[in-house]
Amino acid sequence: MNNELFLPEAKIMAPVVGGDLAVFRYGPAGGKPVLLIHGITSSNRAWQFFAQALIARGMSAYAVDLRGRGDSGHLPGPFGQRVHVADLLSVMDTLGFEKMDLIGHSSGPFVGVALQGLHPERVNRQVIIDGGVQFPLPPGVTLEQVLSMVLGPAFARLAMKFECKQAYRDYWKAQPAFAKGWSSALDEYADYDLRGEAPNLHSSVNPKAVEEDTAENFVAFDLNRKTLMNLTDEILMLRAERGLQNEETALYPLPILEAALRDFPKVKLHTVPDTNHYDIVMSPYGAQSCVNLIYGGDSK
Repeated sequence: MNNELFLPEAKIMAPVVGGDLAVFRYGPAGGKPVLLIHGITSSNRAWQFFAQALIARGMSAYAVDLRGRGDSGHLPGPFGQRVHVADLLSVMDTLGFEKMDLIGHSSGPFVGVALQGLHPERVNRQVIIDGGVQFPLPPGVTLEQVLSMVLGPAFARLAMKFECKQAYRDYWKAQPAFAKGWSSALDEYADYDLRGEAPNLHSSVNPKAVEEDTAENFVAFDLNRKTLMNLTDEILMLRAERGLQNEETALYPLPILEAALRDFPKVKLHTVPDTNHYDIVMSPYGAQSCVNLIYGGDSK
């Protein structure tokens, strides 16, 4: 696997409330179907390396743009887990799959876990990557503080304007999360997110979608907790060793996470070494490491 961009072969529009939701097939159809669910301010293009690793194993990779992001950015609210679940069920029906493997990253696993809680018959296997396990807000901490502390630059960027594609690429390149190197695949990730006309280009992500989804992830988490407590089959949680900005403190500090997982004995944790919250899926090393851990061994 190299650092070159890897574009989807097909775009499928699934009918949902308010319009059509975009889902992209990477590589050929016909293999075991895997549905990839991106993070809170991301898009299907985050999965380029991951899709390559899946395709090398003969699988078919389908990456969605969640409501309020990417080519689904035009879709109206409300947002939140149950709305996203309804959207993903429409995606699965449109694709013609009764069951799929679900792999989510960051906030994506919250949607995947909600889908499993509400419609377990539609989930073949679930994997959650650096997300999907909720912690209650500490006393006195507000949602606005969480947005600032946890999402930081990711949320601030949604209000920014960029004069050209290169300016947006340069913004991303400067993020410590990508200190190990840039690639044409990451150029594509940045370019795809841009909407509007120069010199007032902006992210495709609807800030309202981020606010509503984050509020549910940190406040209204009964569905998530009940689902994880009542699992009958094991699910794998892959944890990045470092944080969103490549800081030593991970998004899920190990002692806190291990304490939380005592309530969820079917969630099996594995830390992926030398990865941060972004490059655990958005680098060749991170993507290949995750796919090897999920499906075993090396690709054929």
